[in-house]
Amino acid sequence: MRQTPLLVAAWLSVLASAAFAQDSKVDDFARRMFATKSDDTSASACFVRSYDPAHLARHRKQTVSAMKMLVSAEKVEDQTWLSYSYDLGIKFRDRNGDYAAKFFCGEARMSDVRREGVRIYCHDGCEGGGVEVALSPDAKSIIVKVEDVVVWPADRPQDMDAQFDFKTGVGDRVFRLDRVDMENCNSLKKSEEVAANEAE
Repeated sequence: MRQTPLLVAAWLSVLASAAFAQDSKVDDFARRMFATKSDDTSASACFVRSYDPAHLARHRKQTVSAMKMLVSAEKVEDQTWLSYSYDLGIKFRDRNGDYAAKFFCGEARMSDVRREGVRIYCHDGCEGGGVEVALSPDAKSIIVKVEDVVVWPADRPQDMDAQFDFKTGVGDRVFRLDRVDMENCNSLKKSEEVAANEAE
């Protein structure tokens, strides 16, 4: 059946409305993530969670004893959308010292799963795994899903022999981190500075 110009125009209008609605939700996600009324500039937010001995005793398969994440976004030249990245800090109950990870994730987008809303997907595109970040309804926390992440000692980011693949199991797959003041993520920024100095 031939489509009349009116039907084509109506269909295009529906597609445009859907795209506008998705863009609006992505923009709202950024404003809620960074607690700002504007999404035109670069921004960061800090989220932290420490697990006490009682929690770890109840969740014996969980190896992470503390986690913090600095979520950042900025508009790259010639882009109209925000490009996200994260700096991750982890403490393990069975390893000494602080560990870190970093990844540039690209833009946030609507989940393919109905009603999941907007997500930040941080995958390298070559293999499975990675990190997925969602925002709680009250915007006071993020929900971080971890599958497979390469981490390194925070004070030795260039030590390839000390890096390892953090493959999450049943107890380490989903973490809820609470929003805190930015100063709580200063250690992640220092880790970046160490990495930059070692690379020079």
